[in-house]
Amino acid sequence: MNLRKKEKTTDLAQTEFDKNELAGQDGNTAIAIEEKKKKKKKPLNVKALKKYFNQKTFLGIGLAGILLLVIVYVFVYLDYSQRTEELQASNAELKKTVNELQIYYDNMDQYKKEIEDIRTNIQDIMAEYPADAREEDIIMLAVELQEKNAIAYDAINMEETEGVYTVPYDSIKLAALEGYDRDLIFARKLGTYASITTYENLKGCVEQIFASPNRIGIKEIVYVKNDEDGTLEGNMDLYFYSAAGTGKEYVAPDIAEYLAGTSDLFKSDKVTVNKPAGDSEDAEEGGNGENEEENAEE
Repeated sequence: MNLRKKEKTTDLAQTEFDKNELAGQDGNTAIAIEEKKKKKKKPLNVKALKKYFNQKTFLGIGLAGILLLVIVYVFVYLDYSQRTEELQASNAELKKTVNELQIYYDNMDQYKKEIEDIRTNIQDIMAEYPADAREEDIIMLAVELQEKNAIAYDAINMEETEGVYTVPYDSIKLAALEGYDRDLIFARKLGTYASITTYENLKGCVEQIFASPNRIGIKEIVYVKNDEDGTLEGNMDLYFYSAAGTGKEYVAPDIAEYLAGTSDLFKSDKVTVNKPAGDSEDAEEGGNGENEEENAEE
C-alpha cells in the first residue's frame, strides 16, 4: 500500500513538474512575443534621424563648397591673375609710350623747325633733278666735254631709261610736300662714251661732269694706256638721272650755237660726200660761172 502511494505521489509530482515546465515555457514564449511586440511598437527616434541627415547634408555641402572653391580658383582666380599680369605689362608699355610722347611734346618747337628744314632740303634736292633725261642730253655732254678737254670719241652708246625708285603719292601727302600731284618716279639713262684722251684731260672731264647742272652719276671709268703715244683709250659709263612727277617740263639743250652740216658735233674732219660724175661737172661749171660773175662785177 505504501508503495502504491509513493508511486502515485511520484506521478503527481512529475505531472506537477511537467505542468510547471510547460507553464514556464509558455511564459517565456509569451515574454518573447511581448518583447517583440514592444520592439515593433517602439517609436522612431526623430532627433537621431535629424542628426543623421544633418551630418550627411553638412558633408555634402562641404564637398560642394570645396568643389566650388576649386572651380573658382581655376577659372576665376587664375584667369584674373593672368589678366592682371597682362594689364600690368600693357600699362608698362603704355607708360613708356606716354613718356616718349611727353618728350616729343616738350621738344615740339624744335621738331617743327627740323621738319621745315627737311622739307626745304627736299625741295632743294628735287630742284636739281630734270624732268627727263634723253639722248640729246647725252650727246650735249659729249660736246661740252670736248669744248674744254682734248678728247676724241670713237662711239657713244645709249640705253633705254629705267626706273630706279618710286615714292607713292600717299607718302608725299603725309610728308605735306607741295607741288606734287602724283607718284614721284626716279629714273636713269645710261650713256657710254668710248674715247681717246690723256690723263690730265680725263681729270678735266670728271671735274666737268661733277659741275654739270644735270644729275649725272659715274657708274664706271675704265681706260688703258697706249704705250706708243701715251694716250688713254677706254670708256666712261655715266648715269643721267631724272625725276618724273615734280611738275617740271623737259627742257631740251640749246644746240643752236654749234656748227652743223659738214662738221659734226664732235669736231672731226669734214665729211666728204661722193657724188656722181655728172653732178661734179655741173657743180664745177656752176662754180666757174659764179667766179666769172664775181670777176665781171669787180
